[in-house]
Parts: sequence; structure tokens; C-alpha cells
Amino acid sequence: MTHFIAICNQKGGVGKTTTAINLAGFFAQDGKRVLVLDLDAQGHVAPGFGLQKGNGLYRLMVGEEPLINVAIPARERLWVVTNDHTCELVKEHVKQANFREYLLSNLLEEAADHFDLILLDTPPSTDVLHILALVAANFAIIPANLDYLALDGVNYVLKTLRSLGRYPGVTAPALIGVLPTLYDRVTRETIANATLLQQAVGAERVLPPIPRDTKVREASSHGQTLWEYAPACPAAVGFPNGSRQKNSRNLVGGYLHLAEIAAGLLNTVK
Repeated sequence: MTHFIAICNQKGGVGKTTTAINLAGFFAQDGKRVLVLDLDAQGHVAPGFGLQKGNGLYRLMVGEEPLINVAIPARERLWVVTNDHTCELVKEHVKQANFREYLLSNLLEEAADHFDLILLDTPPSTDVLHILALVAANFAIIPANLDYLALDGVNYVLKTLRSLGRYPGVTAPALIGVLPTLYDRVTRETIANATLLQQAVGAERVLPPIPRDTKVREASSHGQTLWEYAPACPAAVGFPNGSRQKNSRNLVGGYLHLAEIAAGLLNTVK
């Protein structure tokens, strides 16, 4: 069974693309066939893998080319559907389409057998492509940087997920969790905002955080995942939990922890 995970938040700069890239890299290295679909007009998924931006989304949704022809290889067992400024034309096309809510899910289902996991990197807004991604997905992750305005974006996505039931035959994606990003455990404001986030959405819905780490930006500038650039950095493996001794059994947070949680959930759905 192919799983579809939407990485979503209407707020920009929260780590959606970074999350998509590093989850994709993890699962591809784990032997899964992974596709990342870039729905953001900024088109940052491709450069994150060292590739050029392109009009892959336009070719898929407007040109109606088969997904397997549009997806370009980024790594072994990992493909990308690129995006660029032509995204605005995609949006106009979708707005005029019949049964537009299902347009993306239908296109992805046609090629689902070619992939084990499809990650949908959504735009930083609640436009038509954001809604199409949520309709197509069966799981969702909401990255949220821990500033004062973070809750607004999270609450809006949660409200949108609840509202999907008005579409006939649509089931809202299961929430893997809200992912705190840029987490600095020595900053009072970050800790306070993390507490507010848990109180607002429920502690059980908040995932282990991604530590603030310059290696994330460096990896992106080199067109590499964290697993390629700095696999032992805090953003990748987390930080010690309750002890200064670094060992894999005592680390919390990081994209490795997130990937393990996601893998556990995906394995329960066959």
C-alpha cells in the first residue's frame, strides 16, 4: 500500500520542505521507493536535493503527463516532482477543473504502485493546492517553529483538517503530529511557546522537537539531506534526554526520531 503524507502549515518558514527532504532521504535509505511532490511555487525541494527547479507539477497537472514520466530521480529509490513559477498556472487550471478537490489524488493514485511513500510539500497558504494535498493524503505532519505566532498556523491547519468532512467521500488525513522546529531548549521563550503548543493542541499530538541546528541550513546549501551531510548532528539524531552522555538510547527529538515514529504508524496500515 502506498502512503501519502502531507507536510502542511499555512505559515512559511516553519521547516516544511526541510522535513519533507529529510523524511524522504531516511525512507529511501531504508529501502522504500519515495516520491516528493513539490506544491510550493518557491520550488525549494529540487535545490534541497542538488537539482534544478522545474515545471514538473505543471506538466503533471496541466499537461496531464504520466507521473512516472514527470518524476525525476534525486537519489537511489527517491524521485522528485519539481515546481517553479509555473505553479500559478497550475492553480488557475485547478480552479477551473470539475471535481477539483480530487484532481491530485486521482493523478497520484494512477501511479501509486510505483512508490511506497509519497510526501506532499505544501505551500505556505491555504490555497487550492494545499487543500488538494490534504484530500490526497492519508497522514499529515504539521511543522511549527516555536515563535509567538506559531499557534495561529497550527490551529488553522487543524481546523482545515476537521472541515474536510464536507467533501463527499473524503476522509481527513490522520495526524501524525505537530512537529516543533527550530527548538532551542535553553531559550525561555522557546520553552514557554512549546508549553503553550502542548496546552493548545494536546501534549499527545506534539512530536519530539527538531533542535535548532546550523547543519540544516548548511546541508540545504550543499543540496544534501542531513543523513548525507551531517548524520550525527542534533537536528538529525536529537539531543540527550536527561543525561549529558550521548548514546542512541538516550536521545530525543531530531528527524531520526520523527522518521521512526512515522514508520511505526505506517507499518500499522497495510
